[in-house]
This record gives sequence, C-alpha cells and structure tokens, in this order.
Amino acid sequence: MHRNKNFEKSIKYKQSNKCHNLKIRPPAPSLVPPPAPPPPPIHHHHHPCGYCSLKYAFNLFCNCTSVRGMSKLCRGPKVLRIMWLIFVLSMTFLLLSSTALLIKDFLNYDVTVNTQLILDNISPFPSLTVCHQPPFSYKAYKLWNQSKILSPSQYNLYMRKLIYNSLYKNDIYLASSIWSYDSLSVYYQNINYKDTILLGHNITIFFNCMRIYSHISIFEDNCTLLNGYRIKQLSHHQYLNCYTFEPINMIAANETTFLSLIVGLGPKDKDIHIQQAFLPDIFEQARGLRVVIHEIGTMPDLEKNGIHVEPGKLNEINYEPIRWKRLNTPKRPCITPNESHQYLDLNIKYNYTHTQCLLVHQQIEIMNNCHCIYVMHPRLIIPSNTLPYCGQLWPKLNQTEFIEKILCLSKYLNNTIKQKYDGHMCFPRCEFYDYESTTSVTKWRAYPWQLYWLRVQNQATQSLLNYYEKYPNHNLTQTSAFKLWEYYLNYPDLTRLPNKTELLRNHSNNTLSDISNLLPSWPPENLDLDSEDFAYVILKRKSQSTIEKTEKLVLSLYVLTSRIGGLCSLTIGLTAAFFVELLEFTYLLYKNINDNNSNIKSTIIVQTEKCIQLNEIQQTEQKNSSLQYNTTTNTTSNTSVEH
Repeated sequence: MHRNKNFEKSIKYKQSNKCHNLKIRPPAPSLVPPPAPPPPPIHHHHHPCGYCSLKYAFNLFCNCTSVRGMSKLCRGPKVLRIMWLIFVLSMTFLLLSSTALLIKDFLNYDVTVNTQLILDNISPFPSLTVCHQPPFSYKAYKLWNQSKILSPSQYNLYMRKLIYNSLYKNDIYLASSIWSYDSLSVYYQNINYKDTILLGHNITIFFNCMRIYSHISIFEDNCTLLNGYRIKQLSHHQYLNCYTFEPINMIAANETTFLSLIVGLGPKDKDIHIQQAFLPDIFEQARGLRVVIHEIGTMPDLEKNGIHVEPGKLNEINYEPIRWKRLNTPKRPCITPNESHQYLDLNIKYNYTHTQCLLVHQQIEIMNNCHCIYVMHPRLIIPSNTLPYCGQLWPKLNQTEFIEKILCLSKYLNNTIKQKYDGHMCFPRCEFYDYESTTSVTKWRAYPWQLYWLRVQNQATQSLLNYYEKYPNHNLTQTSAFKLWEYYLNYPDLTRLPNKTELLRNHSNNTLSDISNLLPSWPPENLDLDSEDFAYVILKRKSQSTIEKTEKLVLSLYVLTSRIGGLCSLTIGLTAAFFVELLEFTYLLYKNINDNNSNIKSTIIVQTEKCIQLNEIQQTEQKNSSLQYNTTTNTTSNTSVEH
C-alpha cells in the first residue's frame, strides 16, 4: 500500500510539473525572420565609406609613396604630424620654385664658349685686301690737269662757295654741315663711278707676288698670273681702288702657307701738284698701305679691321685662324649660307655675313625712302642720276632736297632699322673664321739686281711653258726663252744689270735681239728699294693648328635633369620610383573601389515581384516548421507521461 501511494504521488508531481511547464513556458520563438528594412536609395555616386573616402585615399598614398615625410602624416601624435606636414609643404614649394627657375634658365638657351687648340688642323688661307694711302695714281693728276674729271681743288672751291652763300643767308646750320663735307669720301660721291676707277691705282702697282704652297715657291711679276689666286677689285669711298687677293678654291686655300706682295705707293709728293682739298681728313691722312685679312669671298671691313703697313719696310703679318661654331638655338638661331644668300656691291658678288646682311637691308630702306645710296653700305646698284649717292652736292645743290635727305638719313641710319631685321631676316652664320694677327716691321735688306734676275727667271719660265703648250713635240732649245735661260745661267756678274743698248750694239745676231726683247724693264715706275716708294707685305700662317671656339649650352638637358634630380634628393627625396608608386597607388585605389562597389550591390535587395513571392514562400515554410516542432514536443511529453 505504501508503495502504491508513493507511485501515485510521483505521477501527480510529474503532471503538475508538466502543466507548470506549459503555463510558464514562453511561446516558441518564431522562426519567421523580421521584415527586411527598406532598401537604401540608389545614387549615381558611391556613398562615402572607409575604403573610398578621401581620408582612405590619403592614407593609402602615404603608405605607397617613398616621398620623405609623407609616411609620417598618417600616424603618430598630432603635433608631429603637423610638423611633418609643414616640412613636406615647404620642401615641395622649394622644389617647385627652384625647378621653375631652372626651366626658365634652360629656355633662355644661354651659351658658353669652349676654346681648344686643334693641332695639325689646316684651315683655308684667308683673303688679303690691299688699299693705298693716298689713293690717287699718276693718271689721276694727268686727268685733273686736262680738266676731264672734277679735281679735288675744284671741288674745294665749290664747297667754299656753298658755305659762303649759306653764311650770307644767315643759315649757320647749313654752312657748318657743308663744311664737314669737304672730305675725300664726299668727293668720291660727286664723281662718276667709272671716273673713280680711273683715278685709282691699277693692277700694275703690284710689282711682284710670291706664293708658297706644298713646299713650292711661285714668283710672279705679273700678279694676275699667280697660280691658284685671283684678284678682285673693290671701289672704296676713301681708298678708291682696292685689290683683294684670294685663293681660287678650297684646295688652293688649304695648300697656301705664304703670300708676299711688293707694292708700289704711287706718286711722290715732290713730283705732283698738291690738291688743295680735304681739310677735315687731315687726321686720317697717311702714306703707305691699309690691308685687311678676311674670309674668302667676304667683303672686307677696312674701317674696323684695317692694318696700316709702313712704306719702305718689310711688314710681316702672322695670323692665327679661329674657327667659330655657333649653337643653333630657338633664341639665337644661325644659318649656313649658300649662293642664294650672296649680295652685290657695284656688281661684284660677296658671300653672306651677318653684319653685311643688316647693312644691305638698311641700304634698301634708305634707297626706298630717301631715294639715294648710302656710300658706306653695300651698293646694290651702280649710282646714277636717278638714284645718286646721298652725298652728291655737285654740280648744283638743291638746299631743300639736301636738308630733307639729311633728315631722312638720320632717321634710317638708326639702329632700330637693323634691329628690325636682326633675327628675322639676318642671322649669324653657324660656322665662320676669324683671324688674330700680329705685325712685325723691319728693314728689308734687298738689292735691285736680285729682284731683276727673279723677273728674268719668271719671264723665261712663262715663255717656255707657253711654247710647250702650243708645240709639245718641238725642241725647246731653239726657242728664245731657252736662250734667255742660257743667257742668265752664263751671265758672269749678276750684280751688274745688263744694258739693252750695249747688248744690241755688241751682238748683232737675232738671238740676242730676241733676248733683249724678253729682258724686263728696270726699274718699274722708278722704284728705289732704298726709298719709301714701295711696301713689302708678307702674310703667313703662324702654325698648322687651328683655335676652335665652340658654343655650348650653359644649362643643357642633361645638366637640367641632373640639377632637378639633386633638388629632389635634397628636399623631399623624390626619385624615379615615384612614378611607379603612383601607378601602384592608382591600382590599389581602383581595386578597393571596385571591391566596395561589389559589397554594396550584394547587400541591397531590390523589391521586385519575384522577391515578394520568395518572401511569402519563406514565411510559410517557417510557420510549418514551427508547427511541426510543437507537435513533436507534445508527442514526446505524452510518451514520457505514459511511462
């Protein structure tokens, strides 16, 4: 009995606990998920987030770059970050400003001249221009005496008359201007061009010429026949007829090492009637020669580069060639001239030079606006009555036209006219030669008989060569030129010059008669080697070397890059790896932005009809699963009670 009572109590206790559990058990948690929040609004731009914000990009750049101080800006105390920020900004500003100044200097294309001596470098032998002082020949005085050409004395009287008339009219300014025009240069402008040629010396004023090339000496008493050389005539307003000796080609120029000229000086003062004129020229009057060394084919500048040669002396001019190589830059361009750049001066062609190009264009301005030719610039045409020289005053002076011409010249001779064409129409040459020379003067210890027999040798040689060219198969011993050689080689005393009259009187045969016709006349134009009636000029190389001056950029591209690299290293430690770091930063930033966009798209639920049906199905399945759970729980409880 007792056992049964205990069993009943236990059953009641279990039932009471089961109820109690049913009463106090909370409802089973619903397995249905809460309704989804509304989707975020869709924008055209990404919503700022940790991955794609400016702060993230800045931190990413600081971690990617090796720029000095950038890595300190994203970590550490705030005070230190501010300090590093100031450093980075100041150094970056210093780098940018210094780089800008360097680039500005680079774009100026400033150059420096590098000088070096190139040994055994043969340069072309230069041209030599020779002018006379005084410039008038014997023929000039003859023409003046015959009143065929306006003489300096007549010109002076005409000028004095103009001055007197101006003073009489109280025109002091015109009188003072006319007074200064009583000069050789203005006298030249008042004479016909052909007459100026007649007044000057002709080519016979050069008694002897000698050229040495390739260890061969050539002597000529007729300088027009000098092998490898040609002679050009230049008409100058102060020296009248000047003569330029220049090699015929570059081969002859490179081979020549020595050139000598024996030049007569023309009339002596004691043998002529002095012309009363040219008072303003008193400080420039000289007796001798004025020579210029210049490049082949170029026009000599007698005023700037002329050298005085002392008469009656040996004047040796040693030159040293300087080859200039200019740098062709956008700021200072240069050209390599050709035949199309040549210009004319009184129908004679000259090669291009920068200075002469400016003068040519200035001359064109004067001719077009002042209607005259400026005598000190290249004369592009021969002066005429329609377009005369600007200094023409004779035979009749128009005072109004003269004043207008003077005012026009003062306007167009201004340097602004040259500047208008400099760098636009006229450019320096990229390569040209300049010559530094030294002159030494000494007494020429020569004897007349030496010069005489040199002429005999030269004339005999020329005659033999001419005969051989015409008759190459004939016997030379039957020619008069051979007899002249024979006469010279057998002459007993060379210091005693032969007398033609005595030679013909003592020898009546035809051979000696032919010899007498070949013997040179002596002395030429009454030359006296002990006087000052001549000048002996020698032009020779100092050496076979050449001084080369080459223009180079002060700040070349290589130097610019090197200096900018030094500034980068000095300031923020910027290197070429910075560009790779930029690519790395761009790649990482782009990759993170793409990853962020993919994450955002995966979390957004777009409410479409298919999505709504799917939610309803999920809710129904969750309800069914909860009912099944409750049924299973009750069944388990009943089973336990029965037991």
